[in-house]
Amino acid sequence: MKRNSIPVILLVTTLSLFGLVGGSFAQMQMQSGSQTCETCTMTVGADALDHLKVTDGNGTRHYVECIGCALKLLKTYDSIHIETYCDWYGPDYKIIAEISQHGALTTVDPATVLLLVGGGCTGNRVAYNETAADALLAKGFSENTMMMMQQPLPANTNVTTIPVKAMTFATNNAADAAQLSPFVVIVLFIVAVAVITGAIVGYKKLKH
Repeated sequence: MKRNSIPVILLVTTLSLFGLVGGSFAQMQMQSGSQTCETCTMTVGADALDHLKVTDGNGTRHYVECIGCALKLLKTYDSIHIETYCDWYGPDYKIIAEISQHGALTTVDPATVLLLVGGGCTGNRVAYNETAADALLAKGFSENTMMMMQQPLPANTNVTTIPVKAMTFATNNAADAAQLSPFVVIVLFIVAVAVITGAIVGYKKLKH
């Protein structure tokens, strides 16, 4: 190997390692609770903050734009707790979902809750019961629906339940979507520094 190629290798290695550390840190920032939806990157408005309160098994709050985005958190987190309310009847009709095992185990209170999936955040609704679901299918929204969702639902809107929808994430391998802890980022940084230092020392020895 030519000596003048070693600095190039060092540069590429440095950029790659620090890029990995930077990407890891950025992912942590996204997961730390900023007011940007963690699964679709939309800005979470005040009405969404009021409409959806989602926490993971450690009690950490996560910010999401719709019920569909909340369920997508199951790709990363083993368990989530969702507090919301009916898009037709409003805040007096509270809905609570406890989901664990990446969606394999779900309990919803009340058991009559239905999920309307119309494609994308603006087409997702939560209904307290079948009557509310029928009303939402017919009219699309009520005064209790989030502002960005106040529009008709598509004709092909799917009516399902939260347990059934959550189950679609149960096959995800938690290891594939494991959240990066601060410890992991620190280790990556130490490894990057060690590799770069070792490469520089080795280069100096070769040079002499």
